[in-house]
Amino acid sequence: MARAENVGEHATALGRRRFVDQAVAGPLGRLVNGLRNRFTPTVYVDGCDVPDLPESPYRARLTIPVEHAPEGVEVRERDVVRGRMKVVYEVRCACGRRWFNPRLERVQLCPRCGRAVLLQPPE
Repeated sequence: MARAENVGEHATALGRRRFVDQAVAGPLGRLVNGLRNRFTPTVYVDGCDVPDLPESPYRARLTIPVEHAPEGVEVRERDVVRGRMKVVYEVRCACGRRWFNPRLERVQLCPRCGRAVLLQPPE
């Protein structure tokens, strides 16, 4: 009969995983695995220790340096601002009437003939 302290080593020597290394299946298993993951130590990496990514020749440039500008090309700086975009949907009925709506509604009523127009979302 094996001693209690050798049971884990014996199972590892035979190629089987010990109980603490195995994932437990089922709804109770998720709880056990979650608790096991919660109590494992977290390894933190300092951002100063991570090396910088090498510069790629395909990186984007917003401006061309003046010394690399082709002859006859004027280089100017412009301000970059953020804008807003508004989507307006054009709805067309089978009777030929069309109208615009800022919201996508699945069913709309035609103002000319009064029929319900069923819309598919745009792809």
